Amino acid sequence: MTRRQEIETYIADESIRYDVIVAGGGPAGLGAAMAAARQGAKTLILEGRAFFGGVAAVSGWMPMNRLFLNEGSRGGVHALFTEQIQSMGPTASRQGKTTWVDGDGLHIHPDYLRLAALETLEKLGCHYALHSPVTGVEMDGSRIRRVICDGKYGRHTYQATTFIDATGDGDLAFYAGAPTAKGREDDGIFMPTTLNFVLAHVDEDRLEAGLKAMGDRFMQLFEPYREQGYSVSGFYSFDRTTVPGVVSVNNSGQSDVGRIDATDLRDINVAARLNLQVAFDFITIAQKEKLPGLENCRLVRTGDDLGIRETRRVMGDYVLTLEDTQQGVEFPDVIARRYGTIDPGGLKEAENYHGSIANGHAFPYRSLLPRQVDGLLLAGRCASMTHVAATVCKSMGNMMALGQAAGIAAALSAAQNILPRDLDVRLIQDILRQWQVDQF
Repeated sequence: MTRRQEIETYIADESIRYDVIVAGGGPAGLGAAMAAARQGAKTLILEGRAFFGGVAAVSGWMPMNRLFLNEGSRGGVHALFTEQIQSMGPTASRQGKTTWVDGDGLHIHPDYLRLAALETLEKLGCHYALHSPVTGVEMDGSRIRRVICDGKYGRHTYQATTFIDATGDGDLAFYAGAPTAKGREDDGIFMPTTLNFVLAHVDEDRLEAGLKAMGDRFMQLFEPYREQGYSVSGFYSFDRTTVPGVVSVNNSGQSDVGRIDATDLRDINVAARLNLQVAFDFITIAQKEKLPGLENCRLVRTGDDLGIRETRRVMGDYVLTLEDTQQGVEFPDVIARRYGTIDPGGLKEAENYHGSIANGHAFPYRSLLPRQVDGLLLAGRCASMTHVAATVCKSMGNMMALGQAAGIAAALSAAQNILPRDLDVRLIQDILRQWQVDQF
C-alpha cells in the first residue's frame, strides 16, 4: 500500500539545496531527472501540469518511439523506464510500429504512463513537484541560483547547484537571458501543433486494410470537405491502443492556419480552438464517407492539451545542423545518438529536404550548453539546433537520451562543484558505457 507519509518524502522542499533541478517532466525531463538521481545527485523535477509524461501522457497512447534500439534495449534510463512500464502488464502498453519514422517504441496507456513515471522517480529517490511551472529565475551574474514557480499555490523558490531546462519551450534558458531562435530561419514558420484524439468502436483490422488499399486516395477524400469549410488536417495517423476497438489519431492540426507560435497567448488559443474542431469534423467525415472500420466510430476524448513540436530553440556552444545529421559527423564530445528520419510533422516544406540522414547520428555535448548562461544544461527539443535539424529524429526516446546525458553531466558538475561548461565530457561518455547505453 502506498501511504501519504511515503509520498510526502518525495515532494519538493524549499529548505533543501538540491544538486540538480530539472524543469519540465516530459520524456527529456524524466530522462534527465532519472539519470541525475541514479548518479547519486539530490534531484528535484518540476512540472507545470498535474502529471509527468509530456505529450505522451497528454495525447492518449501517443507513440513513444525510439525507447528501444533494433527491438532491443537502449540501456540506461530507457531500460529503467521501459522495464517499469512492462512490469505493469499488457494493459499498460503494446508494441509500436516498426518503420523508421515510427519505430522501436511503445503505445502506452496515458494513465499507466503517469503512474510509471512517478514510481520510477520514487525508486530513485528523486523529489518532485507537479502544478509547478517555472516562471522565473534568480541569477548571480551569468549563473542561475534559484528557480521561481508562481501560481495559485503561491510563490515557491528552489535552489540548486546545477539546472536543466527540459521545458520544451526553453523557458528556463529564456528567463536566464540565453539567446534563442524560433521557427524556420527565413520566415519564422513552425512545425504544426496537434490535438490528438481517441476513437472507440473501430474495426482495427478493416481500418488497417482500408488505409493500405486506399494509399494516397485516403487524404484526397478530405479535399472536398476542406473546400466546404470543414476543419481538415494535413494528415491522419492511426495507432492501436491497449483497449480493443480503440485507436489514437495523430494529426497535424487544421491546415492553412498560418504561423502559430505556441509561446504566444493569442496563437495558442487559436490553435486550441481550431484543432479541437479537427477531431469532431473527422468523425463526421468518416461516417459520411463510410470509411472502412470507422463507420461506427465514436469520440472517446481529445488530448488534455496541444502537442507542440517546435517553439524556442536555445542557441548553444554548438548549433547542430541538418548537414551534421546527413553526413553522420562523429563529434568528439558525442553524448547521445538519435535514430529515425526527417519528420517535420506535416510541414509542407518536407519535399524540400533532400537526402537521408545518418541513422544513429551523434549529438554533441556543446549543443546542451546555452550561450551566456552558466550552471544550466539543455535537454529535449529546446536544445541547440537549426530548424531543420530539429525535425530530424525528434522521437521521444531520442529526447530522453538527450535528457539522460544532461542529467549525468549535471550530477557530475554538482559533485565536482564546477560549471557544466568546464566538465570533462569523457566522464559522461564513461558513465554511458557503464550503463550499457547504445553505441557508447
